[in-house]
Amino acid sequence: MSSKIAVFALAAALSSVRAAPLWGQVRVQAVTLAVHGGGYSAVDDAFNLQTGTTDNFKPGFVLGGSVGLQLHRNVELRASLVGAQSPLRVNGTETGTYLNRYYVGADVKGEYALGSGITPYGLAGGGFVILHEKGTSAGDKTQGFGHLGLGVAYPLAGRTSVFVQADGLFYSLSGLSGPTLSAYSSAQFDVAWSAGLSYRFPL
Repeated sequence: MSSKIAVFALAAALSSVRAAPLWGQVRVQAVTLAVHGGGYSAVDDAFNLQTGTTDNFKPGFVLGGSVGLQLHRNVELRASLVGAQSPLRVNGTETGTYLNRYYVGADVKGEYALGSGITPYGLAGGGFVILHEKGTSAGDKTQGFGHLGLGVAYPLAGRTSVFVQADGLFYSLSGLSGPTLSAYSSAQFDVAWSAGLSYRFPL
């Protein structure tokens, strides 16, 4: 159910960009498709409302994809769908409980190509994240999130590029109804590090 909601929201985000008044005034120069994957870590501990203790999440993984609309040689609007998972630890011991996160967001991407072809870039944006305790039928919880990212891309043959990227994600861990994670609440700062490929379609 979560994946269907996320796909629908991603399509809606792209449609809203196209429907904006600015669309008729700015020429889209290219469309970029990208996929990436890597590691994921929750920097902040999670506060247990029942025991009063702070527990943490063991590093997990992240997978994602995006569609970018290049409006200027240095500016791109990007819609993305990213999934991440990590296990809960209490007193350093894994509990067998996993938190799934599905991020549906939009970013402004600023980039600058150097003479060598290396292109540093930055991302800023946000959207909503669907939180789900894996393996349970408990209802998902949707929270808003903020996003900042930094990366470096390098062109390969043709229109393909390889990139590495680091992301910071800000959201609230609260309101879950699963048997374990419903006891937790706190502001979260998570980080992801990944590598990926992108393909550019000039228009």
